[in-house]
Amino acid sequence: MARITPQDRQSLLDIAVQTSGGVEAAFDLAAANGTSISEPLAPEASLETVPVVDNSVLARYEAQHIRPATELSSDEISMAPYGGIGFMGIEIDFMVR
Repeated sequence: MARITPQDRQSLLDIAVQTSGGVEAAFDLAAANGTSISEPLAPEASLETVPVVDNSVLARYEAQHIRPATELSSDEISMAPYGGIGFMGIEIDFMVR
């Protein structure tokens, strides 16, 4: 298989869609590269690709030069430092109306 270097803020799921046409390939990508699906990718990493799962999606991504990058930046993470509703207190910072 070919190899790919992830771009800034790309996750393993982004690479799976970009190179195989579906997120289903993320498990195979993780196994082929000895990493976890949720592990942040190092920009200098070289990942081995896996077989295509959806040719129509892959063709569209290649034709339109789509390179998804959905990982949150540190600025985006700092906007919500305490998470979501599990960290809120009713009538304190979570208002019920």
